[in-house]
Amino acid sequence: MNSRTELFLYQLEWTMDRMMRPTWRNLDSSFESWAYGNGLLKQIRRLEAQAFIDVRRDMKSGKRVIRLTEKGLAAGRVGCDPEQRWHRSWDGKWRVILFDVPEEERASRRKLRHKLEAAGFGCMQRSAWISPDSLNDLAVELRPLAVNAANLVLLDAAPCGGESSADLVRATWDFMRINGAWKDLDAHLDAAPNDSESLSQEAIVRWVTKERNLLQRCFRIDPFLPAELLPARYQGMTIWKKRRRVLNKLTNSLSRVVGTS
Repeated sequence: MNSRTELFLYQLEWTMDRMMRPTWRNLDSSFESWAYGNGLLKQIRRLEAQAFIDVRRDMKSGKRVIRLTEKGLAAGRVGCDPEQRWHRSWDGKWRVILFDVPEEERASRRKLRHKLEAAGFGCMQRSAWISPDSLNDLAVELRPLAVNAANLVLLDAAPCGGESSADLVRATWDFMRINGAWKDLDAHLDAAPNDSESLSQEAIVRWVTKERNLLQRCFRIDPFLPAELLPARYQGMTIWKKRRRVLNKLTNSLSRVVGTS
């Protein structure tokens, strides 16, 4: 999928009522009217054929309406659902993965580290990674990545030397860097187009492209820990809520501009 289509699906996600829900919407009254114009409308059939969207004729109005499918939502979405991650329950145990893959097997070592990063694990030490989440199927996926069983150990553990969970979090994740990424997004949200003159096709595409890139950076480095494990000064939850407000306001502004154009 090319980046232009990904951007379309990403923005279409939040111009639908109201983010994360694949609601039917008129083809001629939202994103398609101002973002890519006729050039993108020609892609609708292709996206429908690939099952990214559903298109149908509304029986009452006679207009064509569009809906993102679950596949389309997944393609446009930057990552996980942060609110679901923050509000998940935690059983009080840490999952610890220790590995010692020899230098001659560094390709396997890199693959293992990438797998752990993708699964939300944090690197407490070079070859010691932790997560508050149950391994479940991940344990089965990880074993083939090790050269043999002696190179990889999976543990359910709890601190027993006086360390607190807050101590483990501070030692494992760089929340100064994580908060910095969220603050960069926050500053860009403050620069969202908010009047008819700045709601041009070019301005919107530029703003959305940067917003998506900044959000991707947040998702790459934020482990989205359960709320009870988050540091007191963590910025992610507050700025995520602000993002929803800004995008909802922008969507409403776009609807008014399109309706009067």
